[in-house]
Amino acid sequence: MKAVDKNNFITNLYQRTEVLLDEAVRCYQNLGEEVLYFSANQQSWNIAECLSHLNSYGNYYLPKLEDILSKPNHFSNKAFTAGWLGSYFVKMMQRRGKRFKAAKIHLPSVRDAYFEVAEFISQQERMLKCLKSFEKIAIDDVRIATSINRLIRLKVGDVLEFMVAHHERHAEQIKQIIVKRENMLGQGTAFTAFTL
Repeated sequence: MKAVDKNNFITNLYQRTEVLLDEAVRCYQNLGEEVLYFSANQQSWNIAECLSHLNSYGNYYLPKLEDILSKPNHFSNKAFTAGWLGSYFVKMMQRRGKRFKAAKIHLPSVRDAYFEVAEFISQQERMLKCLKSFEKIAIDDVRIATSINRLIRLKVGDVLEFMVAHHERHAEQIKQIIVKRENMLGQGTAFTAFTL
């Protein structure tokens, strides 16, 4: 993989996370329960489920990232070179229109729709703090075990990029859910806004 300027890499992820946070604050937290629980069909996730799924990843990775930052670290401005597996996971998340089955440990488990929204916002704020801190620390040297298989370890930079790409993928899914609901309402189609 080609080495990239670390500052540019982190800045890009930071800006993309700011967009995700802004969308959540401006849009998600102002949606009613009927929208957060709306699903076009039984096979599709609703918004609360999308956020629960993302929160499960944050619950695993954010403490690991914060733990790395809590330890003494040497300043490093070293360029970042993505690992082949990390690049593969990021590219998977960026493939639009391709569906992937969620790992069992990351299947949605919605407590309350508004809790999921608040938790997602909190996690995006934590992610921004992590990204800011990793501006000064090497993201190429330390590895984190993946949530799917603890034997597979990814570079910190790969984890950061995967998380942002994964969030963007589901943010796009959430936009599509809102549009589908609006289209069904506009066409007068009967639908069920179900609660979990």
